[in-house]
Amino acid sequence: MKTSTSDNSVYPQLCKLAAEDVNVFTSFKTATEYTDILEHVTVEEGLQYYNHFKHNTNITSRLSEFIINDSIGSPNVHNYEFGEFSPTTLRYIKVLSDLSQLKLDDKDIIEIGAGYGGQYVVLRQYATPKSYTIIDLPDVIELQKKYIEANNLYDIDVNFYSIETLPELSGDLLISNYALSECVARVQDIYIEKVINNCKRGYILHNNFEGYSHDTLKQIIKHDVKKFKEMPSTGPDNVLLTW
Repeated sequence: MKTSTSDNSVYPQLCKLAAEDVNVFTSFKTATEYTDILEHVTVEEGLQYYNHFKHNTNITSRLSEFIINDSIGSPNVHNYEFGEFSPTTLRYIKVLSDLSQLKLDDKDIIEIGAGYGGQYVVLRQYATPKSYTIIDLPDVIELQKKYIEANNLYDIDVNFYSIETLPELSGDLLISNYALSECVARVQDIYIEKVINNCKRGYILHNNFEGYSHDTLKQIIKHDVKKFKEMPSTGPDNVLLTW
């Protein structure tokens, strides 16, 4: 039974193949089956992301470290004035910049829908959490495991769960970049009950794709959820939910 927009058989199959075949892994970020779901941030959007974090010197002073996220998978990179990056990596850096106002070291962080693990890899160039837990589709998890291993970032407690194996979890911070909002409502209900309501802080980018609207989520999540317009805006209904 379909759980989300990305649960379309083609995308998970490509992730599984990339995890098993080194030749596919080498260039998975430019495979059509992958870019239909991820790695489709435009060059212009990448620049907009940079403009939103360029005054955060705690982040810009480490730009050369974040480039590691583009060293695997052969992404499409652009030679910006500030360096050569994939636009997707710039989005991950922008999210990290937003989160950098929080203390991330020695915290338990949970991410719902982590793509290939790029947000984790970028965040780890800046902070060392106590643990990092990823919840995703089983075949996608296999790619995440391989990607994190290739980046030598198993030096902290890293955990993986699918919706089928998900226990009740609690954490200091919940992250979801356009993933929770692409799940069907019954799956969102499970995440809310088992994870989201148990996390002290939250950062959810919501694109009104599947399941509950952002206004409904704001009401049913048992936290004092604040809603902000997504900055930069990549869709007319996109918002950021935080608590």
